[in-house]
Amino acid sequence: MKLTGILRVAMLSAAVGAMPAFAAHDKTLEHEQQVLEGAKTSLSQAISAAETDVGGKAMSARLGRYHTQDVYDVHVLKGSELVDVRVSVDDGKVLSSRPMEHGHMAKAKATHEKTEPSGGKG
Repeated sequence: MKLTGILRVAMLSAAVGAMPAFAAHDKTLEHEQQVLEGAKTSLSQAISAAETDVGGKAMSARLGRYHTQDVYDVHVLKGSELVDVRVSVDDGKVLSSRPMEHGHMAKAKATHEKTEPSGGKG
């Protein structure tokens, strides 16, 4: 019986300890829902922009966050190269595209980074 009590306490402690993780996950989902509801660019438009920019076919796409900006993160296959393309949720412009190595971002410098002229936001 003593062992059963110890197990109960351990399970209860684990459950209580996991609550902040569930709360953080709920906040993330809530944030993503708000972003998608207010997005000026749809996911399908972002995929199209990424495919056009790279000249390949999208393999996957998701809503993401890059620094403080909400973006669509689209993985595009061009030949045998997988390219990570970030597309603005606000205006549908391609912000950056980088080759990926083994499913991860390449350490090499970006294929191209699109930035605003000096004096602009960024």
